[in-house]
Amino acid sequence: MKSSLFRPRGLLMLPIALGLCLVIYQALTLLRSEVGRYQTELFLDHWQQETEASNSFVVETSELDIAINGVESAIRQMPDNPALYVLKARVLERGRLSGIDIENNSELEIWQKAIALRPAWPYSWSDYAHARSQYSLIDSEFEEALLRASQLGPWESRVLENGALFSFHYRGWLSDQLQAELDNSYQKLVKIHPHTAQRIVRQYQ
Repeated sequence: MKSSLFRPRGLLMLPIALGLCLVIYQALTLLRSEVGRYQTELFLDHWQQETEASNSFVVETSELDIAINGVESAIRQMPDNPALYVLKARVLERGRLSGIDIENNSELEIWQKAIALRPAWPYSWSDYAHARSQYSLIDSEFEEALLRASQLGPWESRVLENGALFSFHYRGWLSDQLQAELDNSYQKLVKIHPHTAQRIVRQYQ
């Protein structure tokens, strides 16, 4: 008689127990992802500080490998987090700038993944265009990325600064539509960050 009374309670507790297990699993997944992300961000911050102290600073291959392994571990835990792909793209960029061979333009593929996961984020479009320019890929994808960045973040500082730089650097190479859009970005930059705008102009005088 008593055992029959306990059965319904046991059945009621089962969904609660499963729910708790799911919460614990998600928390552990987030924790493992955060450990990898944090480790990689520490490397990026360290490299930036060293670069500011010395223009000749280069990233060691061993450090790059550790940073990549960290962010890839984070991505395995949270494969749909666009911020992690942005982080990986930045790590690969630092490797490229240090002369480390990056396989098959994988940096660009990672930016594309970040964009696919968060297509309304203007910074990823702008940084993707910048990455393509570093590979001398001044093509339709480059132009589309800059237009999308401008449309999605018309007053974002980094978007405007990138746009202004490209408006001067690639003048005569770009479509009329994009050139007009980037010239407009420069005028906006003059209004909100006049010193930055003047610095860009001085580079091309």
